[in-house]
Amino acid sequence: MSFILRDNTLSLFFLRQLAQRYAYLKKDIGLFLGIVLALPFTAVMADIQPRSASLNYSQKSLSNAGNPAAAALIVERKDPYVMTGGLIEFGLGLEYGDLDELFAKYDKLSDDFKPPNENEPVDPTLPPTPVNPIRNNTWDDLFIEYPELEDRLGVVQDKVTTTAGLLAVIATEGYAKAEATGEVTLVLNENLYGGTLIFGASYKGNAKAVGIFEAITFDTEFAKEQLSTIPNFEESDPIQEIDLSDGITLFYNPANNKVKLTVDNDSLLLVKATKISQFSLSYSRKMQAFDKGDLYWGIKPTFYRVGLINVSTRIGDITDAEALFDDIKDANYIYENGFDLDLGLVWAAPNYQLGASITSLFEHTYEFPEVDRRHFSSKVILQKLDYHEEFTMQRQVKLEAGIYTEQRHWSLNAELDANPVEDPMRDRYQWLTVTAGYAADNWWLPSARVGFSRNFAGTKLTYLNAGVTVMKFINIDVATTLDKVTLDGDEIRRGANIRVGVQFDY
Repeated sequence: MSFILRDNTLSLFFLRQLAQRYAYLKKDIGLFLGIVLALPFTAVMADIQPRSASLNYSQKSLSNAGNPAAAALIVERKDPYVMTGGLIEFGLGLEYGDLDELFAKYDKLSDDFKPPNENEPVDPTLPPTPVNPIRNNTWDDLFIEYPELEDRLGVVQDKVTTTAGLLAVIATEGYAKAEATGEVTLVLNENLYGGTLIFGASYKGNAKAVGIFEAITFDTEFAKEQLSTIPNFEESDPIQEIDLSDGITLFYNPANNKVKLTVDNDSLLLVKATKISQFSLSYSRKMQAFDKGDLYWGIKPTFYRVGLINVSTRIGDITDAEALFDDIKDANYIYENGFDLDLGLVWAAPNYQLGASITSLFEHTYEFPEVDRRHFSSKVILQKLDYHEEFTMQRQVKLEAGIYTEQRHWSLNAELDANPVEDPMRDRYQWLTVTAGYAADNWWLPSARVGFSRNFAGTKLTYLNAGVTVMKFINIDVATTLDKVTLDGDEIRRGANIRVGVQFDY
């Protein structure tokens, strides 16, 4: 009989190293954020928090992430509270996994899974071996004479299964992500062949550590045969390393009957980073005027300059957690160029508007540098490395709707990503954003907006958003998650985001 622990089980040395890494990050997340800030601002297709949540329906028309058809509509309206010359914006974001009690669980497990030494106390959860072992017994005889051996096998199974569960938590929730963004958007011409021409450049830095795990196949029949040798050892014998199958080793000390378990395989830590520069020209104009409203269209061709790097280390070879991130900062990026196209439509009526857009129409694929595979023999690991060595800027359909008062001072807007997409870190995003706003036409009265954003894929986190526009041209927007996490005994929000921008006319 055997059972298989798929995708989430790896060496206990990795468990110790990974927990130490995140313990380091939770003490000084500035290191991780510093890595991102050290990268030139780069644009990425999906954000920790959606770009549209930080701007109301009028301001986001000048955003590089807005519907390409919206700019001509906003320029044509000439609302007194909307600056239509350009926009400069910078932002920072941070997001944690659900780390509650993760380190407490790790601390409890790590004591059970370190190789033994003579000074450690006996593990009370494991029964002792007989003082006077009987030699030359069959396995059935041993189970009859020493039922505690069967208990040992059960404990081994329990510990391997418990380890897999904890590692699954680390794999899915034990992360810390940081990002830094910058954007410049300029209206080049308000009446070019009856339409509006906009230039946009946006930049972003992103880095993340990814655990890649190899399955462990625990063969209980083979383990029984190996455990049957325990009664044969004398108290004077040295510590025994008993192979229980597929990299699982039981350390047994005959002197004090202590037992510890370790697991070792090809699992690795992969640190990935991207540097993507994005430049676009967006053209929009009115397609047709109708009695009930107007229809606008827009097109945005975009040039990408993509820099990618990754650093991998087999878990058993990790000696310095901080050095892995230093390697990324000092690495030489491999660059590729790409071209893509966004399309958009907006229907605008006196008291409502509807829109739809398609981003990354051509779905260009970019490849990370190939990882040195000489240290890995597992086919599963090699296949997973293939998966992480490329990403595609996936096509996404965005839907939007808004209602507003006659002078558009009050508005309620909703945006939905119709399909999920992956970013270069292979994280999935599908945002719903709802925003209510008040737009003042006086310099001294701030405009304000509040709302929420929900990610229906990946983390499935919900953010609350709030922002103000001061003196008509300074935008300040913040967002925070509803979910909390406990770090070092302090309860904090799992995610936070701030954006500061200046919009202007010229």
